Amino acid sequence: MSERFQIVVEGIDDPAAVADIEKSIRQSFFEMALPGAWRVVVKPSRVNGRWDFSIHGLDVRHTLSIAVPPNLLPTLIPRRFRESLNTHDSRRLRIVS
Repeated sequence: MSERFQIVVEGIDDPAAVADIEKSIRQSFFEMALPGAWRVVVKPSRVNGRWDFSIHGLDVRHTLSIAVPPNLLPTLIPRRFRESLNTHDSRRLRIVS
């Protein structure tokens, strides 16, 4: 596995669920062909029933919260990840233009 990606999943005791989350995040990176080193942290939020998801890489620092059961994280994290990065890119393009 690539050392460019550090993925940390906290608060989930099921190794298969953790592996699914990590796999879905890695797949998102490969599909988007993002350069550089990245760190992703998924952990329980201080708000009950929510998960905090933070992305750090290059010029991106983004944190969001998702209210889903842990078994849906592998499905929803990649979509929210792509939405976050697309939003970041569109804002940066507007500033540069």
